Amino acid sequence: MPVRLAQPSEDSVGPFNRLSASQVNAYRSCPRLWFYEKVRRLKMPQIPVLFIGRAVEEVVCRMLMESPALLVAKASHDTLSANPLDDNGVPSRTSTDPWPAERLLALPSNMCPSTIDELREWAIERIKVHLPVALESMKLEWLKNERKAGEWDTVDPDYCLEMCINGLEFHLKEVQRCIDMNGGPNLKSWRRGNRDEWPAPDARRYTLANNHPLAQEGAITLLEAWELSRPWFVDPNAGKFAMNAVHPEHWFQGEYDLVYRWDGRIKIVDLKASLGRGDRSGNYVDQLQMYAMLWWVTHGKEQEVEFLEIWYLGANKIKTIPCPNVSQMAEMESELQKMWTQLRATTPGLDECPPEPAPVRGFKEGGIAIEPPDEVRCDRCDWSQICPGGDGDDDLPLGGSIQLPGMSTRFDLTPIGELNPRMTLIGEVFTVMGLKEGRRPQVIISQGEKFAKIQFLVDSHQDGTPSWPDSLSKGDRLKLDNVVPTANWKGEIELKVDPHACVIHASSDDVGSDLMEFRARWNVTGKIGLSI
Repeated sequence: MPVRLAQPSEDSVGPFNRLSASQVNAYRSCPRLWFYEKVRRLKMPQIPVLFIGRAVEEVVCRMLMESPALLVAKASHDTLSANPLDDNGVPSRTSTDPWPAERLLALPSNMCPSTIDELREWAIERIKVHLPVALESMKLEWLKNERKAGEWDTVDPDYCLEMCINGLEFHLKEVQRCIDMNGGPNLKSWRRGNRDEWPAPDARRYTLANNHPLAQEGAITLLEAWELSRPWFVDPNAGKFAMNAVHPEHWFQGEYDLVYRWDGRIKIVDLKASLGRGDRSGNYVDQLQMYAMLWWVTHGKEQEVEFLEIWYLGANKIKTIPCPNVSQMAEMESELQKMWTQLRATTPGLDECPPEPAPVRGFKEGGIAIEPPDEVRCDRCDWSQICPGGDGDDDLPLGGSIQLPGMSTRFDLTPIGELNPRMTLIGEVFTVMGLKEGRRPQVIISQGEKFAKIQFLVDSHQDGTPSWPDSLSKGDRLKLDNVVPTANWKGEIELKVDPHACVIHASSDDVGSDLMEFRARWNVTGKIGLSI
C-alpha cells in the first residue's frame, strides 16, 4: 500500500517532527544548511521554477486520473474534482456521497479512442485543458509568497506542455506493455471489481459493489489497459501532505509520486520537471532509495520494491536507480533513526551543525553522472552571507543595517548596551483615582491631545522617597522622572514606575520629552546564555 497514515494513539513524534528525504539530503549536503532552514526557519527564495514543478506534476496526475471511456477530450477541467474528503483531507472511506466518476455514463464506443495514437491525442487534449488552470493557481500562490523571487514572465507554458506530454509518453509505454501482457496477473480480479486498499485515484470509491463498470470480456481492450495500468499517485483533490507513507515508529515519512503495480511488481517513479543537470540529481537517487526502504518497512519488511525510476520530464529521459537489498535497507533504516534522534528528538545547537559542506557532484542532462564541477557548495548557498563557510561568521553583528537571506526587508540593529528604555516627561493630570484609599493610585496624564496611563509597580523610589506625591488633582503639572514607556495589548501608552523612577510635582523650569518620542520595539542580536 502506498499510503500508511499516522496512528494518533501511537504517534509520539507528531507530523512536524518527522524526518523526510529532503531533510536528510539537506543535512548531508551541509549540517549548517539544515540548521538554518529547519531550526532558524530561514526560507530560501521562492523562484517560479519551484512552483512549475508542482503544476506539471498536478497536470500529469489529473490526466492519469481521468478515463477516455468517460470524458470527451474537451471536458471541463473540474469534472472529477469533487471527491469526498474526510476531516484530514484524505479521500473518504465512509462518505455516502456519490463520487464524480459514478455520476458519469460510459461514452459510446465510437466516441472513445481505439488506437494508441488516438489515446495519445485524447490525453494531450486533457493536458491542454488542465495546464492553464494549474499554472494560474501556482502563479497566485507564488505572488502571495513573502519570499518570492524572480519573474513569473520567465515561465514558458509551451515548455511546461512539453514536459507533461513527455510524462504521458512514458506512461503510454506502460499501457502498451499492459496490452502486450494481456493485462498481467490481475486482469480477472480487476474486472470483478476488486481494488487495492489504496486504489489508483480514478474518482471512484475505494470498494466497488459489482464488476468494474468498464470491464469487458476476452482479451484486454485499450480502454481497460488505460484503467488497469494506472499508477497510484496522490489524489490531486486531497489535502497537502495528507497521503504520506509514515514509518511504523512515526519518525520518517515520504510521499511517492507514482507507484506502478498492475503486473504484480512494485515500481516507484519520481517525477522531475527538470533536465536532471547539477548536484541535486544526486539527492534524487538517495531519495528514491529511501523510498524503497520506506515501502519495505511499511509492508512488514516482506515486500520489496523491484524498480526505481526518475522521469526527467525536461530532458525526456528515464533514469533507472538500483534498488537497495534487504541488508542495505536495514542499515539505511538504522542510520536514519540515529539521524532522527540527533536532529529531531531534541533540537541541536549551532555548534552541533558545523558548516561542513559535502563536495558538489556533477550530472549532465538525464541525471547522468559526470566529473564534479570546479566549485564549492558554499558558493551557491542561499545562506553564505551569514555562514562562516561563506561571507559571514557566528559572531552576530552588534549594530548596523542587515538583511537576512530568509527575510525580505532590512533591519537596523541597536547594540543592547545602547538601549535606553527610560524617559523623563512633563504632563498634566487628566484623571486620578484611589489616591486616598490606601492603594496605588490610577492616574492618566495628558500632553495636549495625547494621553498615557501611569502604572505604579512599587510604592517607593530606591532612595526611600515615595513614588508619587501625597496630593494629586486634575490639572496638576507632573514630572515623570525616568519612567519606562510601553504599549499594552490595546495599543495604549503605559508609563511604568519602578524603583528607579518617580512622579513629583513639576516646577516651571522642568522640561521633558514628548510623549510620542518613546520607542517600545527594537531590533537587537544576541546569543542565549542560559535557557530554563
